[in-house]
Amino acid sequence: MKALTKKALTISIIAGMLVLIDGVIVNLMGLNGSFVWVSFISWTVFFGVSLIERIKAVPGYIIGFLLAILIINFGTFLNGLFAIKILGVALSSILATAIVNFFCMYFEKLKRVYLDSISGIFVGIALTFSGLGIGLTTDTLDSSMTMLSIIVIYGILGLLSGYITMKITSK
Repeated sequence: MKALTKKALTISIIAGMLVLIDGVIVNLMGLNGSFVWVSFISWTVFFGVSLIERIKAVPGYIIGFLLAILIINFGTFLNGLFAIKILGVALSSILATAIVNFFCMYFEKLKRVYLDSISGIFVGIALTFSGLGIGLTTDTLDSSMTMLSIIVIYGILGLLSGYITMKITSK
């Protein structure tokens, strides 16, 4: 019971601090709404992994963001060639997603340059699409950089939260 209480207290304090930090970041960046959910996703996806795996997740987030933009643009290009829908979903979106995800798995072979965080890449893709789902855009360089900044800043906060949680609760 004592270990569970220590873990629960640690997690609750870190979570509260994340909410506070979120408020500061949102005000500094002039954002609309909270993005602490990005930190919570990052915290849980990489819970229990080594420090080096957490470090490799950050370039993975960036690569994932870029791949999500590639999926969107490639899907738009393919839709210009053929506008076929399957159950209301554009075939071009399905193909673009499948093709990019297929090649994404080859990042696993780039271990020497720290680009092999497949989890980080897929989290970056998911966070980008989630951002689009709540109204963030990538239609200009400024809005793309805002979304990427949110993913990286809050992703790092989540990675740190998980690391701190592990260090405090494992003793």
